[in-house]
Amino acid sequence: MENESESERFVRGHFPLSTFTFTVTSTVTMPFSLRPHITFLLLLSLAAILFAGGLRLARQRESVRLDRDRTSLRHFAGDLQVELERLEALYEDHLTALFRSYKTDRTFDVQRDADAIVGVMQVSFLTRGAANGAGDHVQIYGQHLPTPVLKMARSGLTGTPVLLPEDRIFGPGAPTHGWIDEPGKPLFFWNRRTSKQVVVFLIDRAALQAAVDHWLESSAADSFEQVRAGRGPDQLRGESGHPLLAEGRAPDLRADLVLPLRTWLGSWELVSWDRRETHVHYDTATLVASSVLALFVASLSVLIYSQQRRAAALAAQRVSFVNRVSHELRTPLTNILLNLDLATEALDDAPRDATRRLDLVQEEARRLGRLIDNVLTFSRQEQGKLRAEPRACVPASVIAATVEQFAPSFARRSLEVHCTGNVATPCLLDADALAQIVGNLLSNVEKYVPGGVVEIGSALENGSLILRVCDQGPGIPPEAVERIFRPFERLDSRVNEGASGTGLGLAIARDLAETMGGTLRLAPSEQGAVFELRVPAPPAPPLTSVSAA
Repeated sequence: MENESESERFVRGHFPLSTFTFTVTSTVTMPFSLRPHITFLLLLSLAAILFAGGLRLARQRESVRLDRDRTSLRHFAGDLQVELERLEALYEDHLTALFRSYKTDRTFDVQRDADAIVGVMQVSFLTRGAANGAGDHVQIYGQHLPTPVLKMARSGLTGTPVLLPEDRIFGPGAPTHGWIDEPGKPLFFWNRRTSKQVVVFLIDRAALQAAVDHWLESSAADSFEQVRAGRGPDQLRGESGHPLLAEGRAPDLRADLVLPLRTWLGSWELVSWDRRETHVHYDTATLVASSVLALFVASLSVLIYSQQRRAAALAAQRVSFVNRVSHELRTPLTNILLNLDLATEALDDAPRDATRRLDLVQEEARRLGRLIDNVLTFSRQEQGKLRAEPRACVPASVIAATVEQFAPSFARRSLEVHCTGNVATPCLLDADALAQIVGNLLSNVEKYVPGGVVEIGSALENGSLILRVCDQGPGIPPEAVERIFRPFERLDSRVNEGASGTGLGLAIARDLAETMGGTLRLAPSEQGAVFELRVPAPPAPPLTSVSAA
């Protein structure tokens, strides 16, 4: 026993696989556990952005103008125009009254009376034909005011002279009074006193406009109520554009209706906007294109996510496979080395024990060979190089040779093999593949069946070889019927589950069966597990000598 423990320590010293497999597992599986979720979320976010962007691009707003009934607004405009003209006439009457009371020798009285009239800045008394064009000027308020003249003189004038249209004032058929509002000139109102004398009033346009605006804000508010009934938006604006009266909130749009109100006292506008409704619709082509693109990206995210998950699971399975292969290699190698040591020691003293030890070495070597064959077959399958090579052979001989390899192991496990059928007719099939399939099925029995009878039945039927392997083990749950044929899949994937293995045996057996053009399935059974192999086996010419392979 001391030598046995030394051999075990020797083997363990050369195969420190537990540390190696832990390192591989921790470095391979962790990145794959994070990447699928990150990729999925990124692509799903991109799909959401594409759909939202397409929705925004497809969204179109259209403003529809609704005509309004502006009867009350037009009535108000007409009434206000009449009222402004009445106010203008009243203002002219005040100026005419001042004109009639004007006396050049009573300057103080002129200033007092003119100051009572809004906007009068200066009163001038001019005589037609005066030698130097000068006249009498009384300033009411302000400084450096322009001086109205009937003709320009070379000297003797003070201030800034403004030439008045003499023909309009004194011409044939000219009215007795009127306004002078010419571009570049101040606003004047004149009254002709005689055929040669005229009184001219310099009017402050801004002051007059401001006074009328103030009057409109207070006096026209009541009559504006008829406009408010329309609920706007409507405005009465002064010359500066400031609203004096308003109903509703004016939009930042050009007015749909403008009614001008003009007199010599100033200018105003009644402005009005139609009501507008905003209709939202979506461009079908843009919406469909963005939706299809977003759906494509979302589908792609699900596909990539599932592929990455599958790849991560496969990577984890491969790492587990490395662990299992390491474990499986360690066991037969340990047994081989141990039994060789013990056989060497027992050669002289106990030949029988040495022979038994060498038989165990042969058994473990075959086991190791089957494991290596499975790994190599799996590698060829992964590379797409797995091919069937049919040749003439006797199925019964191939089956018997494979069963013989398991005889010592089955004997120790109290497993008794009964072969029925025994197809002794030469057939064309891949003997190596058949031997490997039978070996994997028997290896499955060796691992999971504690004892009992194993029945191996074979028969030729319609040019196909039918092989059934039946055991009296615990059986396989219905939900795992297909799962057991997947690579790396086992009913319990732990390495130390009690029954060792790589999880490749049944998967490789089915791959080999399909490569040979047949099938391998788990048949229904009341007890244990029944595996049924069906492969084409056309008859071959008679053989003079047929081996197991």
